[in-house]
Amino acid sequence: MHVYRIAEMNIAVKARYEETYRYMSDFLTDSEEYELLIEPTDEMIRYEAELGEEIHGEAGSPYICEAVAILRVICDYIIDKGGFFLHCSCLKYKGEAIIFTAPSGTGKSTHAALWRKHFGDEVTMINDDKPLVREKDGRFVIYGTPWNGKHGIGANTSAPVRAIVFLSQAPENTAKPINPIEAITLLLQQTVLPSDKAALSKLLDMLGRMVETTSMYRLGCTISDEAVTTIYREIYDD
Repeated sequence: MHVYRIAEMNIAVKARYEETYRYMSDFLTDSEEYELLIEPTDEMIRYEAELGEEIHGEAGSPYICEAVAILRVICDYIIDKGGFFLHCSCLKYKGEAIIFTAPSGTGKSTHAALWRKHFGDEVTMINDDKPLVREKDGRFVIYGTPWNGKHGIGANTSAPVRAIVFLSQAPENTAKPINPIEAITLLLQQTVLPSDKAALSKLLDMLGRMVETTSMYRLGCTISDEAVTTIYREIYDD
């Protein structure tokens, strides 16, 4: 059993595969105390394999299926801790997080890479695929996790959220704020919806507070440096 510090939670894992421990190693802690113990079962791993086959056309390696099963348990657990999972690419800039979210294949990772190219060492990638968000002291904070995408881009770090940008591909670069109703609809498409009604209600309440207190934008963009400057001007009023 190993204990990991993820999104300010100590989570113990009894994995079946050594590769799973290595996959999560950047978040390993020396603490022996934990608030959640996860022991993936054959059924849990098989479910993720079947889902991967259905969605991606391949099951993936057993340890990846186990790692995803662990994440699924955390996604359910964190809702009671004032948090949720968000499918996105997010970076830290000037001490705050900028989140880029959209359906898979839209260009989240590509746009985040443009920010790294444009701003260099001023940008730190938090996570390129599956970070966690928690509500703290009236703000929302996003945390890196071991599940950081196929390229493994991310860090064991966190930052308060400055803005959320909903990406779409377009022939030219345009950015504009969007209203809370539209934003919450888009966020629901990029998170995991719990089957439990009470948990779903908590998630909806959190997302409602997030769209009311966090700047939200829609960016139609090309793969260009101008895409970065277009949304930068909108976020920072510059």
